[in-house]
Amino acid sequence: MENIIKRQNGMNIIGQGGKIIIFMLPSLIAAILIQMYWPNIAALPESLAIFRYAGYLLLLPGLCLWGVAVIQLLAGFSQGKLVTTGAYGIVRNPIYSSVTFFILPAVALISFTWVYIIPAIFLYGGVLIFIRAEEQQLKQTFGKAYEAYLARVDRMVPFKKP
Repeated sequence: MENIIKRQNGMNIIGQGGKIIIFMLPSLIAAILIQMYWPNIAALPESLAIFRYAGYLLLLPGLCLWGVAVIQLLAGFSQGKLVTTGAYGIVRNPIYSSVTFFILPAVALISFTWVYIIPAIFLYGGVLIFIRAEEQQLKQTFGKAYEAYLARVDRMVPFKKP
């Protein structure tokens, strides 16, 4: 556990995650409060009820992508290695991507509310705003290997070419 917490190559395992989460957290809190206290405002139209089941279909790949990414990050970071395969071969930020495109939309559909789409938008925006600093550190640390990775794998959209 100690190897995971200490800095590797001048970076910590959290990276820009703290800033990104603080950026999106108010929208998530607001979504939860709106759903709790004003459920009629948060509810999707009944005519879309069939899409509730799509939430379960989104949740499964989202949780798989998130879980694999966390395991890979913990293993790779503790060894000071650049991880570019598995979840990181699908998208450069699979933890954020899985929550943005799969988990939060799944929660919205399963709970039959639209409010969880707003935190997904804020999470996506937070990544776009803050991740560049982390990418610069990775570029300095891993050089051409990271630049080749940037050219091959998109930042947030799974399977999209940059």
